This record gives sequence, C-alpha cells and structure tokens, in this order.
Amino acid sequence: MEWPFLVLYLGGLGLASGLVMSLIGASAVMVIVPGLTIVLNFAMHKAIGVSLLVDVIASIAVGYAYWRHGNVDLRQGLWIALGSIVGAQFGAGITVVIPGLFLAISYGIWMVGAGATIWSKGLDRTKIADRFYKYVRFESRTRQIAICLFLGLLIGLNSGIFGAGGGILIMLVLMFVLDYPIHSAIGTSTIIMAITAASATMGYMARGNVDVTASLIVAAGTVIGGLSGAKYANYVSERTLSKLVGAIFMILGVVMTVLRFI
Repeated sequence: MEWPFLVLYLGGLGLASGLVMSLIGASAVMVIVPGLTIVLNFAMHKAIGVSLLVDVIASIAVGYAYWRHGNVDLRQGLWIALGSIVGAQFGAGITVVIPGLFLAISYGIWMVGAGATIWSKGLDRTKIADRFYKYVRFESRTRQIAICLFLGLLIGLNSGIFGAGGGILIMLVLMFVLDYPIHSAIGTSTIIMAITAASATMGYMARGNVDVTASLIVAAGTVIGGLSGAKYANYVSERTLSKLVGAIFMILGVVMTVLRFI
C-alpha cells in the first residue's frame, strides 16, 4: 500500500477504534488487531504491540480529562496497577514462545466470544456492575489488597498476551473492592489501564514488536474518534450499537481464524 493511502488507512482505523471505545467501552485492540492483520498482513505480535501503544496514548488522553475534573484517585488503585505491571510483563514474555498461528487462532476465537457477549448482553456499565456486585464484596483491608493484587495480575496477564487494556474489569474492582464512586472508578481505571498497557508495551518493544510510527498515526485517529464519539454517546441506542459492534467483532474473529488456513 502506498504511503499516503497507508496513512489514511491507519488514521481511519484509529478513528473507528476510538468511536468504538467511546460509544460502548470496548478496547481499541478489538478493532486495531484485525485491521492490521487482515488488511496490512501485520504479524500478530506486532499488531498487538501497536494496539498496546495506542491504548497507552488514548487512555492518557481520556484519563487527563477525568483528572481535570478531580475524578482520578490512584492512592488505593496502585495495588491493582502493581499487580497489572507484573502480569503484563509476564504475559508479554509468554507471547514470545507462542507461535503466531496459535496466537492468531486464539485471538480469533476470543473475538468471536467477546462479540457474542456484546451482542447478547451489551456493555452497559451499570448492568455489569450489578452482576459483579452479587459475587464480589470484601470488607477486610488485607483481603482488599490481596484481591486487588491478584486481579491486577490477571488483568495484566491478559493485556500482555492479547493486548486488551481491561478497563471495565479495573473499574469494577475499584467500585466493589475499594468502594470508589462511579466517576472516580472510571477515571482511575483509565489511568491504570494506561499503566498496564505501558508495561506490556515495554515488553513488546524490547522484543522488537512495536511499530512506533504506525502506532502514533493510529493513536491520533483513536483520540479524535474517542473525543468525537463521547459527544454522541448519549444520543445513540446502546442496544443497537451492541448488536452492530458485536456482529462486526464476531465476523472479524471468524475471518482472522479462517485466513490462517487459506
């Protein structure tokens, strides 16, 4: 692909990922990795590396907006961040020994599952929080710290392997383990997601699996798409968006998997 068209495509890919992030809260990785592997034939490891760096930049931009309104509190959330840093490094290390074919197929299956979940249940934060509340509640300070470290480790591991930031999971832990109010939970989870993605990005970068130029172009589009989408988030039916995005994710997951056998 010629350079001018490549820049336009990468910027458009970022714009699409930003819109998805802002409208239904799904990670940018769900759009970026298929867009890079299917159209531009990026290796899976490098596509995930790009999506992680984009997550860092986009999360910092969104997190800054929450910080300006006093909705970021990292004092207790640092326990999650600490666990996620370790988990992300471990996950990034694991991918080195995972064959690209296996990683691509696993990713395709993961996307189909995630798409099916979005299709059937949506990504309404309140509904997810209500379900989470039924099973998780810790009063003891020692248990709070332990569960934050453990869940942060798992979230970081997932980020390191698949490139997912885990923003919604982090938000739920902040709300129901550490008793954060909803706005502070969203703002703080965004910053912790940036920290998690940054840790995983360093692991991928150390192994030469991050295309910085592509990441910056995509990130620019993601920030613009995210800010634009946020303006219209309250005017679009969440159910309709969930159906549309869920269907797209399932299709992309199937295409990513099938292409590996052609």
